[in-house]
Amino acid sequence: MIKAEHTFDLPVPPEEAFARLSDPARDPEWQAACVATRLLDGPARAGGRYEITFQLIGKRMTFTVEISEYEPGLRSRFHVLDGPFHYVGTYAYTEHPDGTTGVHWTFDVDPGDYFGVMPQSLVKKLLVSQVKKDSGKLAAELRGAAGSRSDSRLVSRKERS
Repeated sequence: MIKAEHTFDLPVPPEEAFARLSDPARDPEWQAACVATRLLDGPARAGGRYEITFQLIGKRMTFTVEISEYEPGLRSRFHVLDGPFHYVGTYAYTEHPDGTTGVHWTFDVDPGDYFGVMPQSLVKKLLVSQVKKDSGKLAAELRGAAGSRSDSRLVSRKERS
């Protein structure tokens, strides 16, 4: 069993961070390895299921996953029902005093022999590295979007003056 984890910050309130990260339909927007998702039971919610396909280290993997916890702005948890190997993931959200969000991601995975002779330490490093890249890119995009909103509000105020 591999336990991977990473903590990162997003420049938005917890509810907005949750809406972006805990809705599987949005995974392809920010996860580079995510090829596609399909919600199977309507919108994301506890007990909802989805299908997700990843392309990672030359392998295409499709899983059926269930959302086991779904507490907007606080926590989400999901686990594999069917796929090439089992994993459980969690996002826990913490609001910072400035209104931004700390996100703690954990991923417990039992890849079995799916990745062949690749050492589990290398699989863990690969997973964490990908989440660092993806979360960094998402944070930059969100900062840019917030800056654009601020700029447009500033322009609107100037136009009214």
